[in-house]
Amino acid sequence: MNRKRIMVICTLLLALSIGQSSTWGSRANAATLAPERAPQVQDNEASKDDELLKTLGASSDEQLYDALYNGQTLADIAQSNKQDAQAVVDLQVAQLTEQLDQRLANKSITPEQYEAHKAELTQVVAKSVFGL
Repeated sequence: MNRKRIMVICTLLLALSIGQSSTWGSRANAATLAPERAPQVQDNEASKDDELLKTLGASSDEQLYDALYNGQTLADIAQSNKQDAQAVVDLQVAQLTEQLDQRLANKSITPEQYEAHKAELTQVVAKSVFGL
């Protein structure tokens, strides 16, 4: 397996694990505290996935996973679908910033941790998207 493929897969797994750890807790809380609101949380997650697919110009999750497995970066996928790779970076930075904001509001991170993560977020996401 080449280095580029390993980095992309690890980055996606990290992003998914961060997203799942924060959203699983909120899904459980939403279901426990307000069962009628739980589908809205799931719909929000699905819309984020759809937004990424739309930004990449990909038609399905399977197409995205196959392309990543075959060594393409998110930038490669976007460019092959005549989409702007920087838009993928911007989208992911916005989504991860939203998660950081939520973690700060929930006090699961300190303001110092928030600032440190936010300061390096664009660079980390760009490296991931472009496979650097």
